[in-house]
Amino acid sequence: MSTALRASQRGFGLVELIIALALGLILILGVTQIFVGAKQGFVVQQSAAAMQENARFLLGRMARELRMVNLFGCLDLNRLPAPVAATVPDAFSRPIAYEDATLTLLTAVPHAQTISSPTTRNASDFGARWLIVTDCRTADNLRIGTADVPVGPGDILIPIRQLEYSLHNHAIRARINGAGNRETLIDGVVGLDVSFAMAGSSEEPHVSGGYVSSVDPANFDRIRSVRLALQLSDNPSDPDAGSVQAATYSLVTTLRNRTP
Repeated sequence: MSTALRASQRGFGLVELIIALALGLILILGVTQIFVGAKQGFVVQQSAAAMQENARFLLGRMARELRMVNLFGCLDLNRLPAPVAATVPDAFSRPIAYEDATLTLLTAVPHAQTISSPTTRNASDFGARWLIVTDCRTADNLRIGTADVPVGPGDILIPIRQLEYSLHNHAIRARINGAGNRETLIDGVVGLDVSFAMAGSSEEPHVSGGYVSSVDPANFDRIRSVRLALQLSDNPSDPDAGSVQAATYSLVTTLRNRTP
């Protein structure tokens, strides 16, 4: 066999093999780093998007309920004769309350029903806690109850439900009408702050001063708007250790018929 043929058939040497393995390892490490970086970026973007969606869902839901607080159609509970006002449940004097990390609201349940003959109705028929029955003409005909409330032709029914939004174990949970288990709406919650913008008096339409964190029941008529501040994190027990920086989402909701 000639020298040229033997040279053409010679394989890789040890040094060449080591260099090839080193270059392959560097290439694999580079591809791995790119893959890990892309995955981490995807996880961060997904966490941030989930936080934004949770905030949008919860704040939008709470804002809709806040706009319905203390709206009873043709009925003004603040202008009832004393004997009739004495029959109104005590909870109606405080349709908005925020205590012990729980926001409690009393809201009307939208519905349309025509009463054609005398009968009775229950608040539970409308998913409500109380049922207001009125003819919108005479305060003496006002009836408020929970079960077997008498109704007749010409009566207007206004179901009232009680909503509770509470913060517990880094989750916002909801309950309707003060009964049953609380349903988890979102998790990853660091904190929820509720504050109120107040007018100087019940007759003034404009806010005077800043926001306050609590309101005396006697001053409910002075509330003009409610500010919700929701802080979220993908690691709510230690926000600084999360993959996404904790974010605060705020929303201000004006109560209907309270501002010009």
